[in-house]
Amino acid sequence: MADPILLRFRATSGGNVDVPVLLAGAGNAAAARWKDALRTPGVHVLLEGDRDYAVTLAPPASEATIQMLQANRKKSVRVVFPGRTPVRRRIADVAVVPPKQIRPAAAHEAAEALDLTAGREGAPSLWLLPDGSFATEPGPPPRGLDAGPTLVRAARWVSSRRTTTFERLFPPSAFHPDEPLRPERLTGAQAAGLLAQARSALAAAGANTEYARTEPIAAAQIRSAALTVLSHLVATALRDPEFRAAADHASALMFALVAGETGPSAVPALRAHAIQLLSMRAPALSAADRELARSLVRSLVREAPPYDALPGPWRFAMCSARDFHEGEVDIFIDRYDFREIEAPEGSPKPPKYATYRVLEAPFRTPSGDPVWLYARAARPDDENLEMADPTFVGVFINRHAQLGAYDMRAATATVRQAGYKIMMNAQCAGLTTRFAIARAFPDADIYSSWDSTYFRNGGPDGKMNASEGVDCFVELLRGMCEKEAHAEIEARMRRVQWHHAQARFPGFSQFIGPGNPLVVARFQDVNRDGRADLYDGFLDLTIAELAEDLRASLTPRDPGVAPSQIGGEAATGLGWAAGSMNRVTQYSDLWSDLPGQSELFYIFHAGGFYDQGEPPADVPGGLPGERIGALPAVCRYVRETDGPAGMQADVMMHARLSHAGKELKRLLCAADAMWRAFDTGLLDGPPMHTPAGKRGAVLLTLAGLLEFPADQNFVDGLWAMALEALRFPAISRSLVRGCITEADHQASNYYGSRRGLVQLLEDLKKSDPLALSMLESEDPKVGRAKEI
Repeated sequence: MADPILLRFRATSGGNVDVPVLLAGAGNAAAARWKDALRTPGVHVLLEGDRDYAVTLAPPASEATIQMLQANRKKSVRVVFPGRTPVRRRIADVAVVPPKQIRPAAAHEAAEALDLTAGREGAPSLWLLPDGSFATEPGPPPRGLDAGPTLVRAARWVSSRRTTTFERLFPPSAFHPDEPLRPERLTGAQAAGLLAQARSALAAAGANTEYARTEPIAAAQIRSAALTVLSHLVATALRDPEFRAAADHASALMFALVAGETGPSAVPALRAHAIQLLSMRAPALSAADRELARSLVRSLVREAPPYDALPGPWRFAMCSARDFHEGEVDIFIDRYDFREIEAPEGSPKPPKYATYRVLEAPFRTPSGDPVWLYARAARPDDENLEMADPTFVGVFINRHAQLGAYDMRAATATVRQAGYKIMMNAQCAGLTTRFAIARAFPDADIYSSWDSTYFRNGGPDGKMNASEGVDCFVELLRGMCEKEAHAEIEARMRRVQWHHAQARFPGFSQFIGPGNPLVVARFQDVNRDGRADLYDGFLDLTIAELAEDLRASLTPRDPGVAPSQIGGEAATGLGWAAGSMNRVTQYSDLWSDLPGQSELFYIFHAGGFYDQGEPPADVPGGLPGERIGALPAVCRYVRETDGPAGMQADVMMHARLSHAGKELKRLLCAADAMWRAFDTGLLDGPPMHTPAGKRGAVLLTLAGLLEFPADQNFVDGLWAMALEALRFPAISRSLVRGCITEADHQASNYYGSRRGLVQLLEDLKKSDPLALSMLESEDPKVGRAKEI
């Protein structure tokens, strides 16, 4: 047998690695032979230089050899011909063509490239090639770094859907609900080609490759895109058993990415995102992989405060609303035996115009030092100042939320955390704005209130004389003095929390700590793109900081970037909109018919941005023939998800209105969320069973959302903008807000009630019959958002 042709690589140890190959074509014939080879199973390499060569690896080719080839794409290699001096050539491309499966082809399987974005105005082109690879145009499947731009497009395409995977490439009712479902799917054989493409990209852009060292963000973007595609492959196994082997290979590559995301060019956020996706895909993983994914999730959170790094006395700041402050201090002294002392030597100075009352706890730190509580009255705009003082271990905040208005004010503070901090927020529905607190203090251990944090007045001068927040905070201090983990501290707090309706859910905690699965799952947004991490299929690492422009909120504007790249104030505003919906549903009996008491369980989360080219898929409800990609806001309800409610909702916004002020984002998102709840039967029954009842309910919700401290002319301007965008008649905001009465507030119906809805329709009948007639109209567009 003649000596083989070899590709000779330099090993890291200093020796040579020889890879036997077969020559398929040389010189002018190399390009044609390369194209032919792409239709033939095997590992093929195109070499460019003074004389080109097309070669195929001698079978069998190991996985390590394939990865080495892909890692050396665009680099030189020596080609050794028998009896000749080695010549240098550049590896132009590497193609791994899987063996064809021997089975009859289904009638609908792709015999040629399939256009996945056909008919979408402005959509970046994305094709599925016959071998299962993605491409931006029909032709040879891109591999290695060349596959990067294609995989990024594919990742964004994947992220637009929530309820379909590769078993259905075109979701139902995407644009033409009257047309039959399209049957195209990815086949098991094509999955092998897609795996090869993702594997080649990961090998070429790995965290420890030369490309990653010179272009760290670009390389991480490729890894992130490949990760998204692999996650989608894993999920497909739940719907199609034929994908079991492909899913196992895909999960192995995902675990390998987690293990390989190390070194100076690594991106910790990408590693964390990979772990989140593995956790989300746990039902599709093998039993061993599920356990490995669980252990990785546990590694993402700090299991306990860093006690060994907290020597000496522990100082905690208690920053409470002025009407809470005196009563809370009395509770610490009278109920929990704290004693008031003079400020110890070396005490930090209070903020300007503030005064500390210093309390010493009746228990000690693990090292026997005192625990001191520095209590002061605070406002939302100065309540976080102690986070910047390294002498404090933690901060306890207790105040009203004012329907989120105070949270918005507190989030504008520019305080930077100094030293370790544990933070506890006792207020109403603190989880709705946890994303903003976590963004301001990403290194803090945060405890957020789930429901309203209860208290009682009745002391001297009507002062507070009982506080759920104080009860739970004392347990937090005691747990820390016992060096307990966060899970143990949270369990302590559960034992003393007051009764809440959500308590029927096993494991309900009024204060959600850093170890609670809810935190890891749903209340983080690592790349700040306006999409909660658990539902962020693609962690885009090329985020643009876009500002809001309230005055131009309804003027469409090209953001200049892809929807998944929108960050900054624009994305933060979408987070506020989602958080507002969780408040609306908790504090309005208009939403009480949501299945499984969903209104109590924070089902709404930020779902990111979209446009005409990348519209959200799998969206139920809406008007017949509506163009999802042209609506200003869309809410997608997803049934049968994990969690007590059995449902989640993605709150999404059009990219061309990403600059809209957070105030208007909240209104547009709430309107679409309510209409789709009506459309899908999630909300129904009197008095919302008529067109006027539904439209009146939307108006009450909008009026409730506008109840925040601001100039009333400014608020009236927002109201007028919202009515115009939603095709409502000009109705007086004063008339509508007058139907949310003090009796509603006493019943925790801050965003409207069924009683208030009946009143609204009666008041309109008396004072504005023309407006009422428009609300009663059979025109389905009244009250619905205009296309932009």
